[in-house]
Amino acid sequence: MCSPLARAGGVLHCASVRQGDAVPDVSTAAALRRLFLAADAIYLPDVERSTAGAHCAAMLRSMGIGAETAPNLRQGSNGAAAMRELAHSRAVHPVGCTQVTEIAFTPGVTLVGPLPGEFELATLYCVAVAARARQPESAARFAALLAGAGTSELRRRCGFDP
Repeated sequence: MCSPLARAGGVLHCASVRQGDAVPDVSTAAALRRLFLAADAIYLPDVERSTAGAHCAAMLRSMGIGAETAPNLRQGSNGAAAMRELAHSRAVHPVGCTQVTEIAFTPGVTLVGPLPGEFELATLYCVAVAARARQPESAARFAALLAGAGTSELRRRCGFDP
């Protein structure tokens, strides 16, 4: 667990669509299920190597549509790569799923909103100074800058929930 001084904030996992596409409802599990079933391409990070990708794949399985949607999964090496692919998708009804920070800063992609409560996942980011740091004072100042009150508004604008 992070101490309050070292906590940089949490990042929610959200749904996204290509810019210009209709923004769907994702407020309930049923609406999210309909969205994924209607999608002809689902962009997400690598389901084996990323938390966001693994979470999305598990979510699809828990909704009972994992096998049905598997042919439509388009995995990027990470969330940012997956969102860039979504932005350039030629699919008719593409959707994406990753962290809000990877959606919000990808040109050509629109943030739809957070996943419904039963599928919510917030990744907590923390910063700490290693016990054997060569420059512990500099590291402590850097940690305070990242997690301090002076950067809380910037973190909020970038998708972190302080």
